[in-house]
Amino acid sequence: MKQFLLFLVVTITALTSFGQIDILWDDDPGVNYNGQTINITKDYAGFDVYMHCQNTGSSALDVKFRRVVLSSNDTLFNDQFCDNNLCYSCFGDDWTTPASNPLQPGDSCLMKGTFYFYDGGNVLIRYYIVDVFDNPIDSVDVNITNTVGFQDKFDNISIYPNPTKEMININFSNKNYEKLNYQLFDMNGREIINALLTPNQNLLDLKGLKSGIYTLKIYNQENLLKKSKIIKR
Repeated sequence: MKQFLLFLVVTITALTSFGQIDILWDDDPGVNYNGQTINITKDYAGFDVYMHCQNTGSSALDVKFRRVVLSSNDTLFNDQFCDNNLCYSCFGDDWTTPASNPLQPGDSCLMKGTFYFYDGGNVLIRYYIVDVFDNPIDSVDVNITNTVGFQDKFDNISIYPNPTKEMININFSNKNYEKLNYQLFDMNGREIINALLTPNQNLLDLKGLKSGIYTLKIYNQENLLKKSKIIKR
């Protein structure tokens, strides 16, 4: 009988200390989203979804994250996932972080999806918190409706001449923009330039680049404002 009671106590302790995770969405503080759906609507292409998972149990946990695309409504997008340690590019419809994060009781871990939509549509993604053996602990669904049409609403950002042989002018007049920066990518998706923009006129020197098609992206902090194809002759 004593052995049975000891076994029962150990079992109950293990059950009450395992898998006690609260899933929190930073845009709605204090609300537990375990097993719930976060509904998000955006009218621009690039954005982040900040969430955290908090260990509310009495024992330390090593956790990983699994991202499953439940539906994508034929929209084109790519995403990456960031935890406390690294950001990873996501691949396919079912993807799991390769490394675990140790969570002490009371500690939390970042779980951030970063999205870039090439066109509008709806995406439903489930994020699992899993143990080191990939067993699910809990999950949250993120339902994203994106209305970007990619003829940009930000017409006060002008890029010219295009095509060009040497220089590109980048002008913007909206004084509400802060910390604008741009990135230039080659045809293979490699980043060539990453720099800040100043109000009014900016000159982008392309003289040292080979002829071809390049992609220019302009950001306001983490939000993508404009994307343009640049033809270098």
